[in-house]
Amino acid sequence: MAKKIHKEDEFIFLYSKKVKISRLVDTFTVIPSQEIVKYLKNKEIYLPYYLHKALIRKNIAPAIATAESANKFSDEMRHRLKWFDKFTIFQLERLASGYQLNINVTEYKKDFWDIIIRNRTDLGINNLEFVKLQNLTMKYAKQPQESYEKIRRNFSEVYFEPVGYFDGTVIEEAKEVLTNATTLTEVRDLGKIYGVEIPRRINKKQLIDIVAIKLNFDQAKIDEISKKSILEIERYAKRRKVNVSIELKKSDMIEYILIKMPQDEVPKYTNSLKIFAGMNIEEYLYNLKFEEIAGKVNDAKKQKFKKLLLFGTAIAIVVIVIYLAATTL
Repeated sequence: MAKKIHKEDEFIFLYSKKVKISRLVDTFTVIPSQEIVKYLKNKEIYLPYYLHKALIRKNIAPAIATAESANKFSDEMRHRLKWFDKFTIFQLERLASGYQLNINVTEYKKDFWDIIIRNRTDLGINNLEFVKLQNLTMKYAKQPQESYEKIRRNFSEVYFEPVGYFDGTVIEEAKEVLTNATTLTEVRDLGKIYGVEIPRRINKKQLIDIVAIKLNFDQAKIDEISKKSILEIERYAKRRKVNVSIELKKSDMIEYILIKMPQDEVPKYTNSLKIFAGMNIEEYLYNLKFEEIAGKVNDAKKQKFKKLLLFGTAIAIVVIVIYLAATTL
């Protein structure tokens, strides 16, 4: 069962003052990313990259929907967008830059702080620490908002990739969505981000390396297959359910990145993962957006009703005045 974010907790007590969380979240958006990172590192709070992915996706989803309804996408892009809900970080950022979709940093921080504050107990944050953060809001209140590029660069110090994930997505899902919704050029660019230069075709040594990793070979086994020809190695691998070839297809290129990119030897920040494990952050953020939109619609309706009420009252007063004037005469 998915773990819920503590939405029912609408207020927080700072000293003896009762503060609405949504209001606190709004004020914290002025704190620059370098200060946020400094605070989180001091508290030894590190966050999984899938949180970052969820924040971006929620941020640009309304713009994507608007562009889609306005028929601004090519047929190819509309085909790709069928996988939008599974897009990796790279794909979301590429989509945003390619279509000049602004990633709203204020909204990003607002959603970020909403999740941090509502999970403060699990993260080991005392309520009174938010008073210190409030002091920072006064310091930075009049400064312009930073760019997404800056926040992305700074936040990389506190985001990490959990075991079994790639680019903010479960590995198997990442392989599927990257294969179905990227070009060969984009996959090569993705490789560069992870320090992997993808060759046009791989040589025999690289082929052996990949087969050895896939089949968990020891040195004796590596020496054994090294005596085979390239064709024999390909057939050998295929018989063992490993599809690999010196001619790299898109799916092979993605596998190549996963194999060649730097690997972490031990799982990182397991305590942080326990907090976010099973938590459907993306669903929560979407619900938050719907509530925000619904709230704006309700406010607009209230304003419209007030105007109608004032207009009706004014007409009633005019009618009464005319009636009184008529009866007086």
